[in-house]
Amino acid sequence: MISPQQYIDGLGWRYACKKFDPHARIEEPAWHALAESLRLSPSSLGLQLWKFVAVTNRELKERLREVSWNQSQVEDCSHYVVLCARRDATQKDVDRYLAQIEFTRHPSAEKLAASADFYGGYVKALTPEKMNTWLDCQVYIAVGFLLSAAAALRVDSCTIGGMDRQKYDEILGLDGTPYRSVVGVALGYRAQDDAYAREAKVRFPAGEVIDIRA
Repeated sequence: MISPQQYIDGLGWRYACKKFDPHARIEEPAWHALAESLRLSPSSLGLQLWKFVAVTNRELKERLREVSWNQSQVEDCSHYVVLCARRDATQKDVDRYLAQIEFTRHPSAEKLAASADFYGGYVKALTPEKMNTWLDCQVYIAVGFLLSAAAALRVDSCTIGGMDRQKYDEILGLDGTPYRSVVGVALGYRAQDDAYAREAKVRFPAGEVIDIRA
């Protein structure tokens, strides 16, 4: 277990990497931990209405760069993760999660039925607009977990929001599937000449953003 100070040091070390070393690759143990940070991320109701597409193929990254405002991080990083949300949430999604609960926890029939009523009612009550926002928000929770894990492992990262989502869906073969692209995260190791790595982190003081009600 790392110490609290080690964790804080990692957060201070990280920045939005602007220039990756295209020859530096993430080794399997580190990548496994990063992938697990995505799989173990929390989500609303625990439904996990997402998919994470990890791209390491250079030609595919080149195509994604073209529809990402030509940001070099997309192509030069080791692993480019495209975080995707469901296009919709239905009773089938609820049933799938309930089946996993039953398999994992073996709850009583009464408890499982109560969960089914609550989850199903929640999803059914969402308007299309609220549904879309809710599904997007789940993906951004996973983004936070991924960035934090990368910082702890001293893997550089950069969130890529400037992208043509429709083009991403075409390139990644997501058209016609239940999933849609939302945001990307480039992962790898900074180039030695990335000037941004030497700039001071700009954050407001803790007293201005953390309101403790003791």
